[in-house]
Amino acid sequence: MSTETVITDQRYSQGFTCQAYLDQLGDTRQRFTPHETDFRLAPDDAKFFRDTVQRLGPIRVVAVVEDWCPDVHRGLPVMATIAEASGMDLRVFPRDENIDIMNLYLNQGEFLSIPVFAFFRQNLNPLFHWIERPRAANQFIEELADELSREGLPEEELWAKRRKRNHSMADTWRQETVKELKDLFAGM
Repeated sequence: MSTETVITDQRYSQGFTCQAYLDQLGDTRQRFTPHETDFRLAPDDAKFFRDTVQRLGPIRVVAVVEDWCPDVHRGLPVMATIAEASGMDLRVFPRDENIDIMNLYLNQGEFLSIPVFAFFRQNLNPLFHWIERPRAANQFIEELADELSREGLPEEELWAKRRKRNHSMADTWRQETVKELKDLFAGM
């Protein structure tokens, strides 16, 4: 399948707005809050995204997410802030209820990695997509896994250390997400 047959105007309109998506969440809603309150888009970055929308015309964004995913907790507020600051139209689609959309953006052709942010022109012609987390986060996670594997910790303790260290990188990774999205738009 292609994006043209899966992401139509009708299908796009069925996506949640970001606020509607967050409003319908239950207990997992609070996992987004620290990222919403802690993230600020720098004025120069907001201007870049506004100028990009002016240069390219209206932009639609498909976000594929699930509310249990830490990368979504961190990434969706970043994308929502960019969309709000620039006038991009963002629609949110839960991955497991929209597997046909997810299958368009498999990480390395096989993994159901989220979030996915897929960018389109107003007519839904694809521009590009971004998956999961910034490269700097992937590198940190790989290096941390190597480091912790040498400590021989029990599984539960290992995951607790990983969560704590990953959490300490949240602001850096949010800013790296902005940088990577800017780089992708700058190449257009």
